[in-house]
Amino acid sequence: IRVSKTNPCPICNKPDWCMVSKDGTAVICPRVPSGKSLGDAGWLHRPNGEMFTPPVPALPVQEECNINWEAGVLKCEQAMAPHQWEFMVNDLQLPQDSLRAFRMGWSQAKGAYTFPMHDASGKVIGVRLRYPNGRKLSVKGSRSGLFMHGTDMSSGLLLVAEGPTDAAALHSLGYNVVGRPSCNGGTKYLYELVNWKHQVVLIPDKDKPGIDGAESVAKMLKVKTKQVKIVEPRGSCTDAKEWVVGGLLRGQLDILIGQASNV
Repeated sequence: IRVSKTNPCPICNKPDWCMVSKDGTAVICPRVPSGKSLGDAGWLHRPNGEMFTPPVPALPVQEECNINWEAGVLKCEQAMAPHQWEFMVNDLQLPQDSLRAFRMGWSQAKGAYTFPMHDASGKVIGVRLRYPNGRKLSVKGSRSGLFMHGTDMSSGLLLVAEGPTDAAALHSLGYNVVGRPSCNGGTKYLYELVNWKHQVVLIPDKDKPGIDGAESVAKMLKVKTKQVKIVEPRGSCTDAKEWVVGGLLRGQLDILIGQASNV
């Protein structure tokens, strides 16, 4: 059962995201870690502090999704007209080259702009929709994957942002970047992507869910790579895109990354 303002989470006392079992003996909280991780959903708790290990039910075999995501993404890329590029560049205040790098397109059927989501190998596994009014959804059947550009990301400095436009903003500064679908999403694929050759820097949205999510992911990734850092946007900027649009320079971010402590 989802928590609410009248029935907040008994672990973090927040009114959203968390879930409580009908009998009240188990809580899934994405903010407060425990010894039992449930992946993107969060962590399993018992209100009295005891670890709860539920029986594992037999799950039905999921049918393979037969959607040709790659063909759809290519069609959407080709559908972008010059006036649409002009609108989005002005609306997002980001360069067209960086939006193209993340394969931005237009779906005539949905009436929305598109960004493909990928698994760790780079295969397209879903599509995020961004409507002209800013509303965001995913195409039915999508898996919640990473926003990636085509440059080799097998080693070196890798920045991790929230969402495709934050990732495109950091890409415009010359970084290798992947975007997560949310502050708690894409964890599985990000874990599969990184290796000991990476230096990972998480740049979260500057709010509690974003920072908590980044800290959780950082702890998970540090067992796979030699360096994991978190750098929050400075000043009044609330996310990476706002920070870049506000005048952030590559040299400034390089200094902040160098000064940040390893998790």
